[in-house]
Amino acid sequence: MSLLRAELPLWFSIITAVLFALFGAQWLTGFANVAWLLLMFVWLFLAILWSAFAVVRHADCLAIQLGEPYGTLILTLSVISIEIMMIAAVMITGVDKPALARDTMFSVLMIVLNGMIGVSLLVGALRYREQQYNLQGANAFLAVIVPLAIVGLILPNYTQASAGPTFSKAQALSLVLMTVGIYAVFLSIQTVRHRSHFTEPPVDSSSKNALPRAHHDGKLFPRSVPYHGILLLCRWCCFPRSWPYPLTTASLY
Repeated sequence: MSLLRAELPLWFSIITAVLFALFGAQWLTGFANVAWLLLMFVWLFLAILWSAFAVVRHADCLAIQLGEPYGTLILTLSVISIEIMMIAAVMITGVDKPALARDTMFSVLMIVLNGMIGVSLLVGALRYREQQYNLQGANAFLAVIVPLAIVGLILPNYTQASAGPTFSKAQALSLVLMTVGIYAVFLSIQTVRHRSHFTEPPVDSSSKNALPRAHHDGKLFPRSVPYHGILLLCRWCCFPRSWPYPLTTASLY
C-alpha cells in the first residue's frame, strides 16, 4: 500500500494518458462551455505538474545514490527531457510557429541564468551567510552554455542564407554537429578527465568561516538504483505529451 501511495502520480499519469488517447478527440473540442474548459485545464495542468515533480523526485534519488558528477547529469537530462516533450507537443498543436522552440529556450536561459541562480544565491546567503562553490565547474558550464546560446539563439538574426531569423539547412546541420561535439567533449571532462571540478569543494576545517557539510536529502527516502531508474523511465513514457491529441495546456487554446 505504501508503494501505491508513493507512486500515485504514476498511476494518475497513466490513467490520464489512456483516457485522453481514447477520448481526446471529443474532450478537447468545443470549449464554448467555460466550466468544461476550466475542468480540462485544471486536469491537464495537474497531471503535467504532478508528473514533473515525480520525475524530479526519482532523478534526485538516483543523484543521491550515484553521487557527483552523475547526479547532476541525471537531474539535467531529466529536466531537459520534460522541456523537450512540452515544446514538441506545443509545436505540433495549432498554427505553425517555427520560432517557438527557439523563443522557449531563450526564455529558459533567462529564467535559469538570471532568476533561478539569483534566487539560489540570495536564499543561500540569507540562510548560511557564506557559501562554498566549485568555481572551476561553474566556469566550465558557462563556457559551454554561453557560446551555444549565442550561436543558436542570437546568430540566426544576422544570417542571410534564409529568409527571416532562421538558419539554412546547411547551417542548421552544422549547428547540430557542433552542439553534439561540444557537449560530448564537455561530458568527457565532467565524468572522466576533471570529475573533481564538478563535485562539492572540500571543507577547510581550519577556516573560522568553514561550514559543516549540509544534508540535502530532506524527506527523500531513496530505494535501489534499478527501482528509481525503471520508474523514472516509466514516468518519462507516461508524461503527458503528444499522443493522438496533445496532452498539454496548449490544446485548450
